[in-house]
Amino acid sequence: MRDVYITGHRNPDLDSICSAYGYSVLKNMIDKDHTYHAVRCGHMSDAVKKQFALMGIEAPPYMKDVKPKVGDVMLPPTERVDASSPIYDLVQQYSDNHPSAFPVFDKDEYVGLLSVDDITSWFLKDNKEKIPVYDFTAENISKVIPGFFIKRGKETFQASILAGAAAYEDFCRFVCENCNSIVALGYRKRYIEHAMAMNVPAIIITTRTKVDDIDFSSYEGTVYVTELGTAEVERRLRMSPAISTIMGKQGRKLQVTDLFDDAKEELSTSKLRGLSVFDGEEFVGYVTRRCFLHKPSYNVILVDHNEVGQSIKGIEEASVVEIIDHHRLDALKTSLPIFIDAEPLGSTCTIVYQQFLRHNIVPDELTAKILLTGVISDTLILRSPTTTAIDKATAGALAAISGEFDIQAFGEKLFSVTDSMANRDPEKAIRSDFKVYSEHGIKIGIGQCEATTLKDFSAYGEKYLSVLEEVREKDNLDWAMLMITDVLREKSILISTDYRLYKKLPWTEISPKAMDMPGILSRKKQLLPEVIHTLD
Repeated sequence: MRDVYITGHRNPDLDSICSAYGYSVLKNMIDKDHTYHAVRCGHMSDAVKKQFALMGIEAPPYMKDVKPKVGDVMLPPTERVDASSPIYDLVQQYSDNHPSAFPVFDKDEYVGLLSVDDITSWFLKDNKEKIPVYDFTAENISKVIPGFFIKRGKETFQASILAGAAAYEDFCRFVCENCNSIVALGYRKRYIEHAMAMNVPAIIITTRTKVDDIDFSSYEGTVYVTELGTAEVERRLRMSPAISTIMGKQGRKLQVTDLFDDAKEELSTSKLRGLSVFDGEEFVGYVTRRCFLHKPSYNVILVDHNEVGQSIKGIEEASVVEIIDHHRLDALKTSLPIFIDAEPLGSTCTIVYQQFLRHNIVPDELTAKILLTGVISDTLILRSPTTTAIDKATAGALAAISGEFDIQAFGEKLFSVTDSMANRDPEKAIRSDFKVYSEHGIKIGIGQCEATTLKDFSAYGEKYLSVLEEVREKDNLDWAMLMITDVLREKSILISTDYRLYKKLPWTEISPKAMDMPGILSRKKQLLPEVIHTLD
């Protein structure tokens, strides 16, 4: 079951957020093969936060981008080994499952990643001409070799391995040359006594008979008895050191949120086989080179917009599977045919409700209230010129389902929580619903804010105009405008940065770079067409 993310534009208003929520409810009802998640790709303005709080509704979670992440390809730690366990245990586990890497823990604390390369390197090192020296523990010897201790010396020690299979004279010479060795041999009293005299660190006796005629009291090393043959004892001794002793160099700890491309580059340019993955401070998995053979993509549905520049970051790398919108089409190119419902209606939430009707589904009370909120907000309580008969019928139907029967009162309450423009942060207010358009090679940015009154415009107009110019410069725009709308009184004021065609707009200038716009409520249907006409 694949996830699909439904998102509005980068400056989320109520219609954008509410339509994403409502459409996710519908899609999860009609499509059981996928899981649909409503998200927002921008931070909400203070006004939108207050409007959601007023309704007692939790907004969809914020999603930064849809670029493939390490977390999308990482392998969960289904296999794990303890750092103190013998290599013998690791070999048995690898033989059963053949993982490309093992997460290593010290009890519950993550230590690092043990790769197949580490194991191979250990094997090659162990088979060089030079006699290898191992880090032994008495505990691990008893784990890999069934038997019992007659005497227990040091718990940890370093030693090589010597088999007592040669003639006695040769054996004595070998012990003399390699006195720091574990001696593995059959029950040969003379050999054992010589090994004790040479004070080797440990003696392992391979026998099925009782060892009762040798005095070990003066010997300071370890004596261990097993029924295994000498060759098998020697083989297992090599695999008795702790797993931690063969771990190689560890790479940087990746985070689940690290980008796929960055992690792939980092791993491909290193000599490492894999990298550990963390979620904050918690180890959650690992990646190997095989994880990066195929680049995943997110499935995304766009609502209340269709232009790449207004969408969630990384949309070019995602698979757009649907578009639900009520704006002009300037959509990105898709590799496959997709479902698009783009209608000239006042609200995307209206289109979403029409989709409910087409599937013969009645939204629940909460979903109806959320969709109604989007309709009322985007049509400015059904007063915007963009409002159609379908929007009005939709609002009536949603009001009946949600129990908000007085649409006017519901809308006025919704807009009543809007702060005075004088008390808002100018840049945040400008960017709260700011859209960028490109016409004839000219980049234009137009923002819109709702206000409860325009009577105090003189108190903040110049400040907003100055910040609007800063926004234009930061965003590398040719022309920037802000439309401040009094919804209840159905009028707006337009402020504009300096642009040669500004005065050709058909409204009266009330102060430098500010125009009175009586009866103008819609950026999309009333302001933008005039701006485009001016450019033409």
